[in-house]
Amino acid sequence: MNRSPAFMPAIQYGTSRHPFRRSLPRHVLRELPRAEPEVLAAMRRAEERLREAEIRSAPVDLKRITMQDLRDFMIAYCACFLAVMVFIA
Repeated sequence: MNRSPAFMPAIQYGTSRHPFRRSLPRHVLRELPRAEPEVLAAMRRAEERLREAEIRSAPVDLKRITMQDLRDFMIAYCACFLAVMVFIA
């Protein structure tokens, strides 16, 4: 490719075809890192701790629905129904 050196920084840091982007300094157009190395290391450590810990709850048995579960469902259902009716009215 026959490109002059004047275009190399724009290609390196992103195109500047728009007049506003062309007016910006070169360092503004450079690509920023997604996350710092410290953040990546902390994320890796957290994932390792999650793999080591047993935090899963027991599977839900649908045959054991209690009256309290039904009451909680009905309270939530009625509250949502009333909120929608008040919004519509």
